[in-house]
Amino acid sequence: MHLKKLQYIICGLLLAIVSNIKAQDFIDPGFDPPEPLQKYSVKVLADDADACDVSGTGQYMTGTVVDINSSAKSPDYVFSHWTKNGSRIDEPASFQYTITSENPTFVAYYTYQPEEPTDPVSSDEYRLYLVSSPQGVCSFNRTSGQKAVYDSYVELSTYGNQGYEFKGWYNGETKVTDESNFMFLMPNQNTTLTARFVYNPGNPNDPTSAGGDVQTLKTGDANGDGSVDVTDAVAVINAYLTTDQSSINVSLSDVNHDGIIDITDAVAIINLYLNSQ
Repeated sequence: MHLKKLQYIICGLLLAIVSNIKAQDFIDPGFDPPEPLQKYSVKVLADDADACDVSGTGQYMTGTVVDINSSAKSPDYVFSHWTKNGSRIDEPASFQYTITSENPTFVAYYTYQPEEPTDPVSSDEYRLYLVSSPQGVCSFNRTSGQKAVYDSYVELSTYGNQGYEFKGWYNGETKVTDESNFMFLMPNQNTTLTARFVYNPGNPNDPTSAGGDVQTLKTGDANGDGSVDVTDAVAVINAYLTTDQSSINVSLSDVNHDGIIDITDAVAIINLYLNSQ
């Protein structure tokens, strides 16, 4: 009973406040609202698009650990180095980068070194080609076309670009596994495996970054801090009054799913908060 009364009181106060103030009055100079959710852009590029695939591009919050990956498209290309914002850095073909308050651009460089025709070829070795569908949406932990010994296990990993959801490894139209990382038993023939992805930026089970901690955001979590509370309602009201939605997660703020971010969503967030107590 007390909870219901508290709900009515808070919702009534919110509506009364909003109906009697101007936007500039709401943002009191003495009010210290929570910091907006800050994200930084990471770009991962290939110096030669024919030489390698890369992944890791996206927008991430400060402190997020991002997997920066590159993989050669053929055995004729060998990893050389990375640059960050134009300067060479000492990192391997795949490494982890912790997001700071900057927007870095990483470029992967590979050199063309075709195999010598005189190289000995084992009758027990076959080529394992790795491709993606759609093309260019991921990278791999090994070079496509690299040889593997028949009847031996090869560890395979794929790293999808931000917004792409992994759907499985396929040999032709036959699904091999749902796991993005697995041990593949090499057959006695050249083989092509395809890592299939779908573009699904709204997938709630997507990690904040490849290899990072999984963060499942909740409806009403307007400021993206992982909890639904009064600060989210304040953020929604502020966005409504200023018509600036850059500091909120729009899809999570539209609690009543009417396509409009307004005071009714703030009231709904308050109800969600009170009902969770």
